This record gives sequence, structure tokens and C-alpha cells, in this order.
Amino acid sequence: MCEAYKNNLLYPRYLFFTISWYSEGWWRDGVEQYGCTQEQMEQVLEHTLTIVFLPSARYLDPSLTTDTKTNLTIGEYLRRESEEYVNRAPLNISKVDDLSSDCYDGMYAFTYALNSTINDLNTNMTLNDMANNYVDNVTGPFRIESFSYENSVVMETMFKNLERTNFRGVSGDVHFDSNGIRAVTQFIVLQYRKNQSTGDLESVVVGRISPDLTFTFEPGETEDTVWPRGVPYDGVTVNEEVLAVHVALTVVLTFLSCAGIIFSIVCLLFNFYFRNTKLIRLTSPNLNYLIGSGAILLYLAITVTVWPATTATAAGVLCNLQVWLTGFGYSLCYGTILVKMWRVYYIFNNPNSQKKKLHDWMLTLMVLCFLVIDLAMLVVYSAVQGSRGVLGAERVDDDETSNIEEGHQGIPRDFYVYVCSSLARDIFLGIFYGYKALLQVCGLFLAFATRKVKVKGLDDSKWIAATIYITSIVLAITILSLYTLGGLQNRFSGVFTVGLFIGTTFIMAFVFVSKMHTLLRDPDGKRVFSKSSPSENQPPSS
Repeated sequence: MCEAYKNNLLYPRYLFFTISWYSEGWWRDGVEQYGCTQEQMEQVLEHTLTIVFLPSARYLDPSLTTDTKTNLTIGEYLRRESEEYVNRAPLNISKVDDLSSDCYDGMYAFTYALNSTINDLNTNMTLNDMANNYVDNVTGPFRIESFSYENSVVMETMFKNLERTNFRGVSGDVHFDSNGIRAVTQFIVLQYRKNQSTGDLESVVVGRISPDLTFTFEPGETEDTVWPRGVPYDGVTVNEEVLAVHVALTVVLTFLSCAGIIFSIVCLLFNFYFRNTKLIRLTSPNLNYLIGSGAILLYLAITVTVWPATTATAAGVLCNLQVWLTGFGYSLCYGTILVKMWRVYYIFNNPNSQKKKLHDWMLTLMVLCFLVIDLAMLVVYSAVQGSRGVLGAERVDDDETSNIEEGHQGIPRDFYVYVCSSLARDIFLGIFYGYKALLQVCGLFLAFATRKVKVKGLDDSKWIAATIYITSIVLAITILSLYTLGGLQNRFSGVFTVGLFIGTTFIMAFVFVSKMHTLLRDPDGKRVFSKSSPSENQPPSS
């Protein structure tokens, strides 16, 4: 109890149950040696409960009359017992002990059982003869004075008679089960409280529990009198809260996502409006539509990643959307850039006049092949996972928020977040993003191989090369965040979506904004097929 005080384990946050047979004021003696005062101990003990399993006389109706030979009322027993204890003052006994009434009734129960056993031995000669078999030098019928603990006949008879014992004593009804254990007819609930008059801590009866475990308050007692500062909560009670991405982060990233979508739409409108100019025709406007569509999917993936989800179903849906949008958006956006780079490589690294011309529809089919690979991977994985879909949502502790204790009762509040997971998440994501990384490697090779192309109309290759370098770094950071920041919801969402936004925006800027700038300077396309100087074709320095 002293340690409980030192650790602030006090009501109403904590509640103790004490032993019923401790002596009165047991917490006062010697408490100083443990580093506590009597007042501090009483702070811990106040409101503590005690369960009395065997009722003693002082908790019963004093007007009840016992079935013993004395025909005492319980009140008379208590009066006589108190007088006897007072007369024994030299023994330092100052009050009636709670267990004295049980001892009193125990002696009566033993007396009743012993008397019945003597009668059985006197009236049942067969039983008497069996008991005599345990006595040496028998000179007559068995007498109880000859009993020894080796005499199992007498002992079994005693237990049977004890089991049949049933009377009202000074401690309540007395009867026993087949094992000789007294049957409990009532439980009494006590509580330590401060006496308003004296200021002393004392135990008070606050309720009773019947054999069918029904609890009733004592007259004048209510839940409010027993628990003036609220009912202590059960130890397993924990308030739980599922957190979504922080509101501020959600607002900022959603704004960036919407801005990116609007920017992509503007780029697509530019591509459509100027599709017949020499410059835009040379950069394959039909393929540019695929790049813009993929960018819109990637920007949508940002919103899906940070969208609030506080249920497993919603989080699971968003997890699947994130993978599908990211996969298809990447294949449309980056896959198209890759095949355009490959065409430049094909043209300038194969100086053969008879080589086959690469039409836009051929390159579009190549991009569709990338999409089919993505679709096959997602569909196969979904089939393997069954009803769970590609990814489910697993609730884990939120490592970014400290669990707290609320209110004066200190009820714990635990914070959780939903993270994307599956039975084979690491394997799937490893294959899925490994495939994307392989495309990046191919892009890096093509960018390096076409670095010397200086035809102004194919200036695309320079910007795309810069895009590939930047997106490769962003992709590496994004993949690392999946495995290192999965349980840190806000940090993961921030790193993943910002990386997605930067990579996508660089692609759109290098593919479209560079064309806007060139078209502004050469609206008629007179210098489209002229060789440009290195300074004209290099991406502007930061």
C-alpha cells in the first residue's frame, strides 16, 4: 500500500481489495519504516473494498435468535462476548474479533456432529463392531473415548453427521457440503471510509451479495455514496481511437493534387489545340495524351493516399485504389516517355534508310503492353488473396501519437492507424515496384544513349532524359518509404505523396512546358529541324 501511494495508484484511477480478517488499524503500526505516513496510507485505503465471505455476528440482525442450546440472540451474544474480552484486558484484547462468532458456531457444529455420532454408535451395533476393530483389548461396546485418528469408521460417521448439520448460529446459517466446507449463504461488502465526525478511517457495510450473486446496497447506500468521484473502470477498459492522416497534411496535399490535375488538363488542352503545328506533330500528340492521362491518375493517387479512413473497409478500398492508380498512372506516364525515347534511339542509332518506320499506334501498343503487365500482376495477386483483395488494411499502433490517460479516472486512450497490408505484401510490392525500377533502368540507358541528339525538333529527348534522372531518384525514395515508414502514417503519406507529386510534375513540365516555351519563340516551326546548340538544348539550370 505504501508503494501504491508512492506510485500515485489512488482512487478513482485505481481500486484495491483488502483482506477481511486484518486487524483493526493494521496500516498504522510500523508504516514509517516503509517511508509513508499514516495519512498517506489512508489516502490509498479510502474507498477500498473488502469482501467478508463468512458473515460474522456484528454484520447480522441483532434480534435474530440462534438455534443453539443457549437460545441467545445475536445481540446478546455480542454483549456477553464484549464483556468477556474487557475482563481479559491483560491479554491486550480490546474488542470482539470478527472470527470469534465463526469459532463459536464451529464448536457448536462439532458438538452436534459428535453427539449424533455417539447416538449412531449406541444404536447401530454393526457400526459399533466395525469401530471396535480399531481398538486393542476390547472389553465391551465401542465408546467414543476410545476414538483415535486411525479409526476411519468413526471419522467417516463424524463427517456424514457434520454434513447433515444445519442450524442458525451467531454467525448466520451453518451447514456444510460433502467436503466439510461451510456453505456461504451471503457475502458482505465493506468499504474503508473516513468518519465525518472523528476523521478516522473505518470499515462500513455498503452492500450484500446473495448466493445467486445478486448485489444489493445497504439502506442509505447508493452508487453515489460508495463512489463519490465516479465508479472506477474495469481494468480492461480502454478507449480507442483510429486516426487518419493529419488534417493540415491532408488539406495541403489534396490542394497540390487538385492543382496537378488542373495543370495536366491545361497541358492536354494545349496539346489538343496546337496538335497540327510542326513542333507538336513531331512530338507525337497522340502519345502526349497518354502522358497527360497517366499524370492525372498519379495526382489522383496522392488524394487517395491522404484521404481520411477510420474503418477497415474504407482503408482497404483506398489501399487498393492507391496501388491501381499508381501502377496504371506510372505505366501510362512513364511508359509512354520510355517508348518515345526508344524511338529516338531507334532513329539515330540505326542509320539505315530501309529501316521500318515507327508509327504512333505501334508505340501506343507498347504502352498498352505495360498496362497489361500491370493488370495481370494485380489480377493474379487479387485471385491469390481471395476476398481480401490486393491489399487489406491492418490496424497498428500509431507510433506518431503518444497514448494518454483521460479524465480523473485515468482511462487509457490508445491511438491506432490503418496501414496497407496483405498476406504476401512484401513479395507483391517487391515484384510490382521491381518491375517499375527495371523500366527506370531502361530509361536511364536510353537517356544516356540519346544524349548527343541535337535536332531541335527532337529536343524532347533532352528534357525526357532529365525527367528520367529525377524520377529515378524519386522512385527510389518512394519505394524505401513503403518499407521504412509504413507504420508512421503522416510521415509516410508526406514522403510518398510529395515524391509522387515532384516526379509527376517534372514529367509534365519537361514534356509540355518546354514545348510551350519553344512554340512561343517559334510559332511557325521554322527552326524545328535545325540543329541546336548545346546551350539551347540543355535544361535550364536551377
